[in-house]
Amino acid sequence: MRVRGFAAVLLAGMVPAVAVAQPAPATAPQPAVTVETLAPGSGGTVPEHSWVLIDYKGMLTNGTVFDQQQHMPMALDGVVPGFARGLVQMQRGGRYKLTIPPELGYGAQQTGPIPPNSTLVFEISLIDFKTPAEIAVIEAEAQQRAAAQAQALIDMAKSGKIAPPAP
Repeated sequence: MRVRGFAAVLLAGMVPAVAVAQPAPATAPQPAVTVETLAPGSGGTVPEHSWVLIDYKGMLTNGTVFDQQQHMPMALDGVVPGFARGLVQMQRGGRYKLTIPPELGYGAQQTGPIPPNSTLVFEISLIDFKTPAEIAVIEAEAQQRAAAQAQALIDMAKSGKIAPPAP
């Protein structure tokens, strides 16, 4: 009888642990950017980690312009998350209106003329983009050209066509 009583205590201790399992807490919906196409582009969309060349105007929801640039190159990895999330939905040659909630912008932080907890609105024209692989090829070609130019100068100096630099 003692064994049965001990087993009953063990089972009694285990059953509530199984029966008390809590449901997973509900997660809040993730904030999202809104991308409105003002003029469609063509081709594929911008891949993550790319560089873009854009014209843009950044505004607060009341219309106050806080930044405006033409032919601005930028890395997607160097901008606020909402800006990058919007750009990857765009195509070359397109014009877009991008609305970024504070959580994907600057949040509660004051940044220059942008007040804390501001929704950001951008009008963007995507001129071009380059993927990380394309950037790597461009950099390698630039290094090869620089090395060839340096070697040409060395060869010219050795042949006496130019004077070597002063010590």
